[in-house]
Amino acid sequence: MKKQEFLALAENAYDSYELKPESIFMFKLFQFAFEYNDEEKTCTVSAPVTDYMYNPSGIVHGGILAFIADTAMGHLNFRYKKVQYVTLELKTSYFKAVSSGKLMATARYIKDGYNVCFIECDVRNEKGDLLSRTNGTFYRYEKKNT
Repeated sequence: MKKQEFLALAENAYDSYELKPESIFMFKLFQFAFEYNDEEKTCTVSAPVTDYMYNPSGIVHGGILAFIADTAMGHLNFRYKKVQYVTLELKTSYFKAVSSGKLMATARYIKDGYNVCFIECDVRNEKGDLLSRTNGTFYRYEKKNT
């Protein structure tokens, strides 16, 4: 990506971000798109692979795959829960490197509990190849008025 393209993308992300689901700065900078399947109770976050996602080896950094997975899992809870849930634990396994194309992270409940939820998220490329799988534990978080 050319410098001017990146700066325009960053400026647009900065000018339009809000502290609410789907709208934070990093989601806009990485061009995340959100889709929900209410019948299957899933959330898919997709994004184009860009060179500013690379590690020094020229492939997408594992932290980016974990970030998009955590985002998909968090938004699954935003969509289907009445209160906020916070991430307690993430475990990501990596299967295949990628340096171009599109990332698609699909999150689904493994155990949809009241206080604790267990969620799994697969990150795939546009060909359907499994890049990583993340398992997350999420805790019901209600702010108390003190």
